[in-house]
Amino acid sequence: MNQMMKKVVILLLISGLVLVTPHAFATAGGFRGGGNRSTRTGGNFGGGNTNSHYSNTGSNSYTSNSSTSRMGSRYNRGRIWKWLIVLAGLGFYFIRNRVKLPFKKRGYFQEKTLNDSALEAEIEAIFLKVQDAWDKHDLRALSESYGDNLYEKHEKILQKMSDKGQINHTRSVVLDGIMRYKEVKDNQFEVDLYFVAIDYLVSVNSGQIIAGNTQERRAFKQRWTFSGQKGALRVEKMKEFKI
Repeated sequence: MNQMMKKVVILLLISGLVLVTPHAFATAGGFRGGGNRSTRTGGNFGGGNTNSHYSNTGSNSYTSNSSTSRMGSRYNRGRIWKWLIVLAGLGFYFIRNRVKLPFKKRGYFQEKTLNDSALEAEIEAIFLKVQDAWDKHDLRALSESYGDNLYEKHEKILQKMSDKGQINHTRSVVLDGIMRYKEVKDNQFEVDLYFVAIDYLVSVNSGQIIAGNTQERRAFKQRWTFSGQKGALRVEKMKEFKI
């Protein structure tokens, strides 16, 4: 989304707030119905029109002005509903297209910038091997690709899941980006990996999905530390980042 589109969205939101807030029934009822003053969005618009309970104690002019009052009230409600529909439609559009939003995909890159195709290929091969082993709940194939400490750490994680009767599947994995090559110490370097995968936790006995999604890929950013020489790399550390 470019800067102009961001400004348009912000203006629409501000316009909606300006039109809604002056009306008593909008703030008294709030959203999700009832008399709750919650600021949560979504749900159906609720609350009553306070103008309908107006009582003029100083004169009997209420009857003569009631028609105009009702017309004004209907006009105000119409304006508010119109803007609520616009804002709801705008929100639905961005939720539906959330993958394209910069604030949902901030920091996700689809580039491989190491300028070393052989190194990139080796990193990707190890990466996919790790995901396959994790999906099968069996790290034995990684004995040559993992550092000793990481191997032990991940074995413990898998054992804990196994004890609970759970397994974590990572499938349909695509490595989109390999960036930020940095040497951290002698014979070690780190890179940032950007990938998407179907990631979910399932009960082995019942087959029930405990967490995650079996249909949609999720985006990940991880920083992996490698040791060794090209052609014989081993993964020493993995660090996850929120994106």
